[in-house]
Amino acid sequence: MRATYTYSGMADVAAETGDVDYQSAVLSLWDNMVNRKYYITGGIGSGETSEGFGPDYSLRNNAYCESCSSCGLIFFEYKMNLAYHDAKYADLYEETLYNALLGSLSLDGMDFTYTNALSTAQPRYGWHVCPCCVGNIPRTLLMMPTWTYVRGEDGLYVNLFAGSTIKVEKIAGTNVQMVQQTDYPWNGKVGITVNPDQPATFTVHIRVPDRTTSQLYTPEPEVKGLISLAVNGQGVTPVIEHGYAVIRRNWKKGDKIDLELPMTIQRVTADEKIEADRGRVALRYGPLLYNVESADNKDISQPIGSAPLTIDWAPDLLHGVMVIKGQWADGSPLVAVPNFARMNRTPPTAVPEYGSKAPASIVWIKK
Repeated sequence: MRATYTYSGMADVAAETGDVDYQSAVLSLWDNMVNRKYYITGGIGSGETSEGFGPDYSLRNNAYCESCSSCGLIFFEYKMNLAYHDAKYADLYEETLYNALLGSLSLDGMDFTYTNALSTAQPRYGWHVCPCCVGNIPRTLLMMPTWTYVRGEDGLYVNLFAGSTIKVEKIAGTNVQMVQQTDYPWNGKVGITVNPDQPATFTVHIRVPDRTTSQLYTPEPEVKGLISLAVNGQGVTPVIEHGYAVIRRNWKKGDKIDLELPMTIQRVTADEKIEADRGRVALRYGPLLYNVESADNKDISQPIGSAPLTIDWAPDLLHGVMVIKGQWADGSPLVAVPNFARMNRTPPTAVPEYGSKAPASIVWIKK
């Protein structure tokens, strides 16, 4: 946690001063963390040292992944995005936000976890003897408007997709109200209405998510790009710069951007250097990582089957979630729920799995 807050400050200095030494340092730290010490859920901290990172590729599934470190990581990625206006940093803070940070809270928002293992039977609780997360989690979530839009020299950047109405100030001499309508991350359709106080010419940069966020993890099939993009109903083939679709025009109140992002179930494998995940696969849909839980499955210690995976809306499960369905190796039904919704039910007796404590919920499934 303290490291990521320090790195955030370093990224600020690098951006403000252009100091080459600071720039080199933050880029090196970022690369080592994301491509050597980063969990697929967007968490950090293996727990082998006192709230530390641990050695390269040492990413055991009884992870520490302190909730406060997820907050700090989002701040760091945000500051890197401010400094370099590259969408890969927003890809990462979206991943941490939806999985590691939201996963630390119960669905009713009343209980939380201090640590977030990827193989767990740990219930959430209302208080912790070291209560830093109690304040850090909500104050980070309250910064959603800040994470969603970023001002640039020639316009603004759309970094997150969430139903919202937000005013972005001082864009090309005017204030701009941005209105999003979307059910993302359940589907990839996004509508954005641009309402400048006065007509003005500026650029809207829209993040085009790349689900390959870290060199540690390989998703199949590859998902990137846009299915479609239109402005006021007219199809547009935009230039993509640094992971953003670039739309420059004279914007008037009521102008509408409609886009669709590809949303596909992915099977993710880890670098062979990560011993804990060899011979295992994780499931992803959009920015969401998925868990299998003893509450839904007969035996989560067995391998996944070869049957096709499907995605279905379950309105009465966990306040409404998209559920991945398939089969286990023994032919029994496989049900996976988003990682953020894990451990929100009282599971039946958990089955033995990797680690000394029998988990009720796991991310990495045997192949």
